[in-house]
Amino acid sequence: MYRCISCDKTWTHPVKKCIFCGGGIQCEIPGTMTVTGFTEVFIHSVNNEKVPYFVLLLEDELGNRYLKKTFENYSIGESFDPHEEKTSSPVFGVIGTGLLGLQICEFLITKGYSTVVKTRDGHTNHKTLSKIDDKLSRNYSPNAVTEILKKISVTTSFSDLSGCDFIIEAAPENIGVKEEIFKALSGICDKKTIFSTNSSSLSIDQLAGVTDRPDRFIGIHFFNPVKRMDLVEVVVGEKTSHETKNRVISELVDMGKKPIVVKDSPGYVVNRLLLPQINEAITLLEEGVATKEDIDNAMKLGLHHPMGPFQLADYIGLDICLSILEVLYHENKTGGKKARRSPLPAIQ
Repeated sequence: MYRCISCDKTWTHPVKKCIFCGGGIQCEIPGTMTVTGFTEVFIHSVNNEKVPYFVLLLEDELGNRYLKKTFENYSIGESFDPHEEKTSSPVFGVIGTGLLGLQICEFLITKGYSTVVKTRDGHTNHKTLSKIDDKLSRNYSPNAVTEILKKISVTTSFSDLSGCDFIIEAAPENIGVKEEIFKALSGICDKKTIFSTNSSSLSIDQLAGVTDRPDRFIGIHFFNPVKRMDLVEVVVGEKTSHETKNRVISELVDMGKKPIVVKDSPGYVVNRLLLPQINEAITLLEEGVATKEDIDNAMKLGLHHPMGPFQLADYIGLDICLSILEVLYHENKTGGKKARRSPLPAIQ
């Protein structure tokens, strides 16, 4: 509510001064408000260059209605407290310093987010910072690199992640390893901390089940290379709350990413489509239908793919491809036969 401090006239939308007496305006933020309607805006305008965004029609407890612009996607009937809206950038915790873990760290700190990265061995702390320093130095001046690196800290202790707003786990694609990580975090992190996994295929519900906060557990699947790939798969489990989903989407949009929402399913969307194709390419090679070079060229020239399936498999990593195929084979409810990996032992 916007109220004139002189004549007590009120408005439900922002005004600079009272149109009746010219007096100053005071903003009185109501309590819990309910979404009664919304419009998604895709065309930018002056002072609203960033799209898409939502214009919400809200109603407070007294029946007063308001309009509010937001990047969060709320459902009709959903309630929220404007007093609890975020006022500063969240702190991220990243677990894992492999290929994707380091890329996620680099991306977050270049976007200005304070980031705590957890390593397994203290001897790798300096190595981790050196790798990120080296990557940043390719695109930023020495002074800029120094400032960016102030946003990151490296630790071997889970306890240093206790104050993070978001945790992104990027450990190896092993369900047991990931479960142990989230069990440890559950006893350390604040109850408001959102847990997420960067898994490319594993069950969100299974991982959420070992935590003390399944409603605040979600998949945030970045793609390699993180700083160039716009897509992020936001994977929601059965107990993932709307609040968690909306907050994650809002942060990703603020980062410049283009998230899609995916229900928990083996391989999610991209890998469920991609890995059977790679597997079929291996089967074609095994059967002698064509050479791997010609199979790659067929996909690049015939379908305009930037990489052929063999080149892409090497880029992803054959170990990762295998682990995803095994998840698809054992857990895909549509039938494992189509995801059964080729018996070809190796790609020469």
